[in-house]
This record gives sequence, C-alpha cells and structure tokens, in this order.
Amino acid sequence: MSIHTIIYTSKATNDLAGEAIAEIEAILATARRRNADCGIRGALLFTEGRFVQVLEGDKDIVERTFERISSDPRHHDIEVLCRQSASKPRFEYWSMASVGETTALRHRYADAPLADVANEVRGDALLDFMRDIARSVD
Repeated sequence: MSIHTIIYTSKATNDLAGEAIAEIEAILATARRRNADCGIRGALLFTEGRFVQVLEGDKDIVERTFERISSDPRHHDIEVLCRQSASKPRFEYWSMASVGETTALRHRYADAPLADVANEVRGDALLDFMRDIARSVD
C-alpha cells in the first residue's frame, strides 16, 4: 500500500492570535480523534503565527481531510509544500504530533523562524524536518 503525504503551510487568522494556545489544543484534540478513526497520521507545527502540517495515509482520505482543513477559518494563505507517495509511513507513531517552540528546537535552528525553515526545504528533507522535530518534543 502506498502512503500519500501532504505538507502545507498557512497563516493563522488574527482571531486566533489572542487564544492561540487553547485553540491549538482544541485543533489537536479534534485532529487526533478524527485521524485515529480514519488512519491518518502526521504532525502540526504552530509557530510565529504560522502552521506547518503533515498529513499521511490513504490518498483519498488525506485529500478529503486536506480539503476540510483548507476551509477552516482559523487560517488562510494555504500553500502546499509537498505532495508525494511513499512505501512506508514516517509518522506511524502519531495520529497528530504537536510540534511547538522548545528550547532544544530554538537552539538547534538558532534564530531562524521554524515556519521559515519549513518553507525552505521540500520533499523528503521537509518530511525529515517535521519528523525530527516531532520526535524532539514527543
């Protein structure tokens, strides 16, 4: 079975800025429940008012999930960074890993905004970046 992957970035709406922590927790709780039910895995990075998210699983389910997420009013300026297939999952341990700012991540990536780092790499390197930071906060 082929594993379909989408990685996208988006900007949080201004409405989200004031309630970011509580809203991100709500997003993660919903994603984890829905993803576990349909077999999607991935990671969500929220930093500096931006999202970077990986979704992987069955192609039809991942694409439908991405369409639903794309219409969420809590973000805009959605840009797909990567769409590919693989023979094995990279996020098999997470229905939706939460990736946020930590001292270790800040040290590892110096002063580069993490969302900008994610925008600078593509394909497998971007998947590795997201998996590595998911592992570092797991």
